[in-house]
Amino acid sequence: MGKIAKYVGWALALFMIMMGVMKFLPDTPPIFQIIENNTGIGVINPAFKYLTGVLEIVAGLLLFVRTRQGALLSLLIIGGAIASHLTVLGINTPTGPEITSEKSPMLFVMAVVSFFVAAFVWWGSREPDMVIAAS
Repeated sequence: MGKIAKYVGWALALFMIMMGVMKFLPDTPPIFQIIENNTGIGVINPAFKYLTGVLEIVAGLLLFVRTRQGALLSLLIIGGAIASHLTVLGINTPTGPEITSEKSPMLFVMAVVSFFVAAFVWWGSREPDMVIAAS
């Protein structure tokens, strides 16, 4: 793996762990409550919120030890976040802990940027024989 992909992977790992830990803190944006309200599925908040938090922390830790697998799990998690924004959340989401808080596209932009970062890390963490075979 190239040095750039390695260091970018570490930064992505810290980001994923931070996002996962935030799912367990009070006063975070009510994203999962909005999904629950818009879909009518009553188990979204807090069950999927905590599941997503655990998966984000696992992805972050995997990025330190099994970079390619951690990047793939990150891609799946972030891809789900992007899909949620495009279907049930909307691009602009509350920035505060209340559904009525000021709205911003910040979370959507973070998801899109981190998706491309995870794709770069996944691609950059190929084994040397995979690179040769692809040539």
